[in-house]
Amino acid sequence: MDILYLTLKYPDLKEAGIYPDLINALTEAGHKVTVAFADSPKNTKKTEIITERGVRMLKVPAGEVFGVNFIKKGINTLLMEPRLKAAIASNLGNEHFDLVLYATPPVTFANVVNYCRKTYKCMSFLMLKDIFPQNAVDIGLFKKGGPIHRYFRAKEKKLYGLSDMIGCMSEGNIEYLKEHDPQIPYQKIILFPNTIKVPPVREEGLEFITGKKLRLVFGGNLGKPQAIDYLMKVIKYDKSPIYDKVEFIFAGNGSEADTVRATCGQLANARFVEHLPVDEYNRLMDTCDVGIVSLDVRFTIPNYPSRILSYMSMAKPVLACTDPNTDIRRLVTEEADCGFWCRSDDIEGFWNCVRELLDDKKRKVLGMNGRRYLEEHFDVSRSVELLEKYSGYIEELS
Repeated sequence: MDILYLTLKYPDLKEAGIYPDLINALTEAGHKVTVAFADSPKNTKKTEIITERGVRMLKVPAGEVFGVNFIKKGINTLLMEPRLKAAIASNLGNEHFDLVLYATPPVTFANVVNYCRKTYKCMSFLMLKDIFPQNAVDIGLFKKGGPIHRYFRAKEKKLYGLSDMIGCMSEGNIEYLKEHDPQIPYQKIILFPNTIKVPPVREEGLEFITGKKLRLVFGGNLGKPQAIDYLMKVIKYDKSPIYDKVEFIFAGNGSEADTVRATCGQLANARFVEHLPVDEYNRLMDTCDVGIVSLDVRFTIPNYPSRILSYMSMAKPVLACTDPNTDIRRLVTEEADCGFWCRSDDIEGFWNCVRELLDDKKRKVLGMNGRRYLEEHFDVSRSVELLEKYSGYIEELS
């Protein structure tokens, strides 16, 4: 297939991640992939086409959407769509594509998707990674039924309508979409889980050193959705009798990074590390015992953070603190049996989970459970197979 992949961020094909791994795997499977992405004006001054690892990339300068406040992010996201559409029309308008592939966020690519479907007479596949604007309503960024919500909700519905197939991360996502968007034909909605290229087991990370503090790591985006306020309360909760047996590491960046940095600077058992290159991050993970996944307790949508795949690939047990609506609880405690879960407003519940994870043997069993489950269910080859299968299915439906 000739695939046009639309995204709001540069997919560094030298690094690991659900999107770079998918692009690389599609290329290795013999498909021709062109990536059109909006890049920071700091990195790209003009629209240009480059090639990396056999993948052609159309770089389009646009406003910052990462590491900026909500208002600026919203404005730049809206401006991004016409710029991306114009760049595709100017540079790729006379080409042929079999499939246009894209993910949420954002939901504002509807007009770009519509242009691609009409121009290339191609099929469209949405990888639903974010149910917006409801997630923003849940955490109080704007009001349900207000003008901002109505605007983005209309964009969301338009994108769903233009998508020939919608791939959801989990069964919970599927059920949510069917309940709240019954206008979507059921045959358009399929299970399309987050996947990665599963790396070899890092033996360094499997070493268990007794007598040291239990080191818990939170790696990735440090933003409002990740319940950072809750985690900061957790790491300051010195009433726990096992408080002195634990050390916390936060590695990443995001809108709440300054809060994390300041809080960790006040505590002897917590450390903040800036966003690291993959190799350095892996070395840091080798020294850690447990991976934390956290989501705001107010979410009503079943989020499914991809960060958990990194922990599972390194055979690290998972401590998931989330809202009760996400089915990641079922993944961690039942399906993969790779860790423990608590609500992300339950501080004592968090520390009860930590107490269980002090057991070296238990951690090793849980970590290997997660690794085996990852190999069986979340290898990127599954995503390639699903895209190949359903691209043919889409064509039959049309």
